[in-house]
Amino acid sequence: MFQVQDYVRYGARGIFQVEEIIKKELRPRQKEICYVLNSVYGINTKIVTPATNPMLRPVMKREEIERMIEEMPRLESEWIDDKRTREEVFRKILAEGDGRKLAQLIKSIYTQKQDKLRDRKSISRSDAEILEQAEELLHEEISLSFQIKKEEVADYLLCRLKDQ
Repeated sequence: MFQVQDYVRYGARGIFQVEEIIKKELRPRQKEICYVLNSVYGINTKIVTPATNPMLRPVMKREEIERMIEEMPRLESEWIDDKRTREEVFRKILAEGDGRKLAQLIKSIYTQKQDKLRDRKSISRSDAEILEQAEELLHEEISLSFQIKKEEVADYLLCRLKDQ
């Protein structure tokens, strides 16, 4: 169970901070423990969700992110040729918001993007949008854990990965 002031990842919705813990009647005559969440990035959003919501997870700690960054060069870059299947799989990863899976998704699309650029082509619009969303989600988490501006995360990652 999370505590007030904890930071949580709420799937693809982003990073939130637990403002309070309340009991709310979600079903007739049945109160459930709920979190009142405030968005950390973007527009000011307040959400009330059951404490049992499986889309909630703790924000990765700095040490976890450090390990993930070290593993990035060795992450498998899997590409699904069928566009519809690929989009379905990628959207599911976005919805989960798992940092390691997001890093793998980013690497897969980025690798494909580099291959296409060599042939003077570009990735599809949906792949570009998914890449942007995945980077946004991962950068939010890294920004919070490393206490750096979200806009600085890409440069930080490039420097770290260049040194490996």
